[in-house]
Amino acid sequence: MTHLPKSDDASPIDPVTCLPKSDDASPMRVESAEFVLPGHPDRLCDALADAIVEHVMRGDALGQCGVEVACVFDRVFVTGRVASTPGVLARLDIPALARRTYREAGYGADAAGFAWGPDPDALRVDTALCRGAFAPGEREHRHFADDQAICVGYANAMADTHHLPPAHWLANRIGRELFRLRRARGAGEVGPDGKVLAQVVTDGTRWRPLRVSISLNHHAGSDWLLLRRLADAAVDAACAGRPRPEILVNGAGMFVAGGPNGDNGTTGKKLVVDAYGPTVPIGGGAWSGKDFNKVDRLGGFLAREIALDSVRAHGGEALVEVRYEPGGAGPQSVRVEVRAAGGAVRARFDLDVDVPRYANAAVAARLRGAVRARLADRARWGFALEAPRRGRAGLSHAPGTSSALRGLGGAVSRVPAACP
Repeated sequence: MTHLPKSDDASPIDPVTCLPKSDDASPMRVESAEFVLPGHPDRLCDALADAIVEHVMRGDALGQCGVEVACVFDRVFVTGRVASTPGVLARLDIPALARRTYREAGYGADAAGFAWGPDPDALRVDTALCRGAFAPGEREHRHFADDQAICVGYANAMADTHHLPPAHWLANRIGRELFRLRRARGAGEVGPDGKVLAQVVTDGTRWRPLRVSISLNHHAGSDWLLLRRLADAAVDAACAGRPRPEILVNGAGMFVAGGPNGDNGTTGKKLVVDAYGPTVPIGGGAWSGKDFNKVDRLGGFLAREIALDSVRAHGGEALVEVRYEPGGAGPQSVRVEVRAAGGAVRARFDLDVDVPRYANAAVAARLRGAVRARLADRARWGFALEAPRRGRAGLSHAPGTSSALRGLGGAVSRVPAACP
């Protein structure tokens, strides 16, 4: 257990710098976040659901997907609705997408010939889908919200964490390193499933890792020293330039029943991991399995855009809430909360929802252009990790973002005289 230094007769110690804190320093706080590897059963479900969405979106920008996936053992269940053109529907091979999703996560025989189950080729895939063409006139109304939604966006000024909470970024980065190291050095020893729990201390501008717990799937004869070495290497790579935190590996002991053989999975259960970690509130709607015209998904993208623009204009941190009502062609309200780096609220204001770039159709078009990587990969690694940057392929802002918001001030419709 890591305890922060305490003293009754000396200035408090800053755990980031290990120096006495000044009176005007931002308050330190401890934050935690988790991450799960692509072989986790919930992640398999998210990745398969978004592989289906990707297939439809690449062939039909207005196609509809509202898909849920569940898995356990060698069984996969896909339910929901898919509506598109006859060609897109005819080419949609869900069992093939399921097998590919499991293989890419690491199931099947690895480079050493060890077979990690379930075997992708032996999956039993059941579907209960409303699968067919749109009803007359339905396609033309896709830009109207078909449900209610509250979408949250967040950003801070820490570029080294992609403007995300540092514990959330660190857990994700360690997970990526573990996935890479398993492929490079873990064949025959390390399974596809795994979890990371990271704890950091931060003042909102700087951070230091405190403690990391890693659980790695393995078989009964695996080399435990290798598991430890891979865990240490992943943490060292993610924490490069910072002190090494305490590291716990497989604290519960044996982890031989991994993935769907050890637990069931469903889409949407890792929504907090997808977004910003437990220090930022969630709106409540999952993203995986939903096409880009659904307000849960496009609203989360828009909220992140606005939060990043706020941080660029004002520094500190930004928390954005975008609210949608059924039948609307855009958000019903957009509220921005600007915070100092330490968390104190500096301002709250509403934005003009009639700004053209906030319209559902405009956001959906930007989202389609932003997702250059395979959507299933984004489902595995989280949707907010890569910060949108102007002039870069991938998640990039549409031209004119700054002028449209004019530092946020030009779009403000109702600004209270003081924060409530």
